[in-house]
Amino acid sequence: MSNFATAAIGSAAPLPDQSVDQLVAERTIFNDDRTHRFTLFRYWSNPEDYACGISMNPSGAAEDVSDPTVDGMVRRAREHWGVGAYYQLNVMSIRGTYSSELTKTSVVNLPENDEWIRRITSKALIVVVSWGNPGHDSGRGTAVEKILREVCDPAKVFCFGKNKNGSPVHPLYQRIDAPLLPYFV
Repeated sequence: MSNFATAAIGSAAPLPDQSVDQLVAERTIFNDDRTHRFTLFRYWSNPEDYACGISMNPSGAAEDVSDPTVDGMVRRAREHWGVGAYYQLNVMSIRGTYSSELTKTSVVNLPENDEWIRRITSKALIVVVSWGNPGHDSGRGTAVEKILREVCDPAKVFCFGKNKNGSPVHPLYQRIDAPLLPYFV
């Protein structure tokens, strides 16, 4: 996908046009008013053979639009991780392109988000965490780590590196072929 979308904090994602792939539409999950995104799905081969990434909070990406982070993660999954599909998850479910705007809303995460994290990561072949400092500082990173320890083999959880505070670095400025490092050591 080449068109990118941005989102003001808490804004509703537009409904996709009718030409969107049905499987992508079914597996990309929002709350009822589309202000919180729980999953974003892309596939190019076997949709059950997938990796997933967990970043900070959803941007403007939806069923028929992308963003630079999602595009980079999908490319890595397709070209370097040997899977047929990719799910983008987030420690916070509120849509918003700019993390500095997170303080403008009182609800950054809905409980359903944790259920989707459990469901998707438990079956993923690879889980790549990348929520950065804001995800860590909010406490959501720690909550998601706990979920991952409950539902995943820790050996399948990776990152691109860690920040000084131990949080997983964001993928946007990492090389496409950057090696994955074990997250839980």
